[in-house]
Amino acid sequence: MSEKLSTTKKTILYFMGVISGIGVVAASISGASDSTVPYEFKDGQVISTDTLNDLFGRIRMANEGFASATELAGTWSCTTYDLSGQNPTNGMPNMQFALNTDLNLQTITQTWTFSSNGQTVSMDKLQLGGIADNNNGGCAGQSSFSYKVAIIAPYLALTGNQGCTNGNGYVLAVKRTSPYKFIAPLKQTVVSCTAVNQPPNPPSDLTAQLGSSGTTLSWTDNGGGTVSFSVLKKANGAYSEIGTTNSSTVTFTDTTGVGGDMYRIKSVNSNGASLASTAALAK
Repeated sequence: MSEKLSTTKKTILYFMGVISGIGVVAASISGASDSTVPYEFKDGQVISTDTLNDLFGRIRMANEGFASATELAGTWSCTTYDLSGQNPTNGMPNMQFALNTDLNLQTITQTWTFSSNGQTVSMDKLQLGGIADNNNGGCAGQSSFSYKVAIIAPYLALTGNQGCTNGNGYVLAVKRTSPYKFIAPLKQTVVSCTAVNQPPNPPSDLTAQLGSSGTTLSWTDNGGGTVSFSVLKKANGAYSEIGTTNSSTVTFTDTTGVGGDMYRIKSVNSNGASLASTAALAK
């Protein structure tokens, strides 16, 4: 089943801001790694209900944050932006902050590594917080800090579990802007984290052309380290894989295809599969 939508990128951005409160910046359409909105629709395009369900699922995800700690498992690149107006102090750990001249803010980028179950996190360079939180010499020699993790959706709760963190607890109100990116305010800072290892971006511009030898599919690879493509066909209300291609092949012929069949494509790399492309109707 499908329905016809006439919309534009501008409309989608507005729609995203109204529904989720994320706003235009977080909702900019640029790929799976950055955006809750994974698709760009065009005037007159036929949009399947499957695609719409995926879109609403992503919007709901942004409002709900992370459902469980396991969703955080892995390595993240996290930048802390300090809005206090303070400068680093000579000889203190916060000297690792550096001025971002574009924003006129002190920033630092750390590696946050969540355990395989997501229930602990270690971070390098500084303990959690901004310039003021690292303006002492008590832990000047410490370069790695660990916290226990709990998810109280949409909040990320962290508890210090070693001497330098002094058992301090933090509650971060997480805004999950995609499956692989979140932002959170903390005191006088904002933390922005992006997963280091991500699946590729979803393919786009999928077409399904009927011919004498079946249905020929073609699509556009949107990058992100694609290794292969998974070709999906809908049967009995669900999509299942009917074939694969390598990263340099963006066409596939379904020799059993008939008019009215529905198809989608996923990009795949060692980190997993992308969200499926928008669906295409064979005609």
